[in-house]
Amino acid sequence: MFSRKRGADAAHPTVGRISLRRFSLLFTAVLILVLSSYALFNRVPSAQAASWNLVWGDDFNGSANTPPSSSNWLYDLGTSYPGGAGNWGTGEVETMTNSTNNVYLDGNGHLAIKPIRDSNGNWTSGRIETQNSSFAAPVGGKMAVEASLQMPNVTGAAAQGYWPAFWMLGSSFRGNYTNWPMAGEIDGMENVNGTNVEYGTLHCGVAPGGPCNEYNGLGGNTPCTGTTCQAGFHTYRVEVDRSTSPEEIRWYLDGVEFWHVASNNPGMDPTTWANAVDHSFFIILNIAMGGSWPGNPSGATASGVPMLVDYVHVYTTSGSGGGPTPTPTPNTPTPTPTSTPTSGCTSGTNFVQGAARSGSTTVPWFQPCGWTAGYVILHYVVPGQVQQNVYMTYNNSTAHWEYNVSGLGSGQTLQYSFTYQQNGLQYDTSTYSYTAP
Repeated sequence: MFSRKRGADAAHPTVGRISLRRFSLLFTAVLILVLSSYALFNRVPSAQAASWNLVWGDDFNGSANTPPSSSNWLYDLGTSYPGGAGNWGTGEVETMTNSTNNVYLDGNGHLAIKPIRDSNGNWTSGRIETQNSSFAAPVGGKMAVEASLQMPNVTGAAAQGYWPAFWMLGSSFRGNYTNWPMAGEIDGMENVNGTNVEYGTLHCGVAPGGPCNEYNGLGGNTPCTGTTCQAGFHTYRVEVDRSTSPEEIRWYLDGVEFWHVASNNPGMDPTTWANAVDHSFFIILNIAMGGSWPGNPSGATASGVPMLVDYVHVYTTSGSGGGPTPTPTPNTPTPTPTSTPTSGCTSGTNFVQGAARSGSTTVPWFQPCGWTAGYVILHYVVPGQVQQNVYMTYNNSTAHWEYNVSGLGSGQTLQYSFTYQQNGLQYDTSTYSYTAP
């Protein structure tokens, strides 16, 4: 969700007087063109095909005022990624938190993300990402990412600065945070200032300019019908289709396609497309406040109006097997969780891991087996605390990536997992546990 602008309205030609015969011929031609255009731009969504398989989902069932599943989601905190662009690269003004004031389950099967203005005029909000960063269309297959959600129910002057979004970033961005837009961004739904419009956009290549016309991106938009985007739930879906030539990305609102971008778009080259699309992604849900697109909130902007998310689902269809998926999951088994350090690499083992106790500190560690990690990120939860996501430090003396965790009492269990980079690709591990003696 980086800076972009709305597209310009198309001009309308003026029709002069014509004879009845010519009018009849013209009307027939126009009717054929309209029907053909309708078939092209309003195709029935392929989500109805029997070959779609649900590979991941969250329906946000849980008790009211509890956080979303830490197995499924991690929090983005503050005003930027570590080492990334300030204000999340968009000029937005809020601070992201992990407070249930901003991000919580409503007890009715919905996730709520709520921006709040304090007495000093400062805004807080919520931004969460999927733990899983391996969502990808297989070679020769398809991926669909779909959410049912209601945009913040606020319009007019009270909506100034509201910027809700459901979107994806290429997994190579995680832990790097400097390779946008090359890594690829697919915005399934964006909206600004409470207007009854959904925007769908692809970001790619270089900025400014490039094949995706950055910082605007390649985008289309459409209004919600029946109820407005703000007054009711609608289904927002993006399909990445690698089964066609050229490859395509298609955007749907309530099952009707309104926008698509293909790998043979004017100015698009194969390398830029592959770097932006032909790999895995992670999913983001957030509400930004202010920024280069909507403009900043005003004194009339309403505080505390949430976006409600009913579900997020990921589907795939089987591929051709014609080549490797650029960001696969690890192809070797992960070690069995253990309460004592695992040491030594054996044949066929990709890495070993463990945790050790040093006084009142617990030290999770990660050791590659015969390869060098570009980075290792530790995700951990101490009982009674929210999940933390931190970069580990390499220890030359032990050949381990390590991080010191405090606050784990005797008899308590630490839950942890890793994200690591190997040969330029990023992988996520299973979740492990360590019980302090």
